[in-house]
Amino acid sequence: MKYIMTDNLEIIDYGDGSGKLQIYNKYKSPYGWSPRKLIVSHFGKPLKEITYNYVQQEVDKVYSTFNYDEIHELITKLNKNEN
Repeated sequence: MKYIMTDNLEIIDYGDGSGKLQIYNKYKSPYGWSPRKLIVSHFGKPLKEITYNYVQQEVDKVYSTFNYDEIHELITKLNKNEN
């Protein structure tokens, strides 16, 4: 099992060609660290179906504004991990 993460997004790769998307809210703590609060954890699906468009659709359901560069970063990490 591998965890592919950005600040607010995570894909869990189960190692059998499937994985799941988790969406977090990372915020700054007054104590100097940045905790992440889980917003939604989706059902597992084949990694080939976890595309930029899929992640963008799921992010748009929970965030009114989101930096899409983070989605690009996540998909790039996922593609590097598959190779």
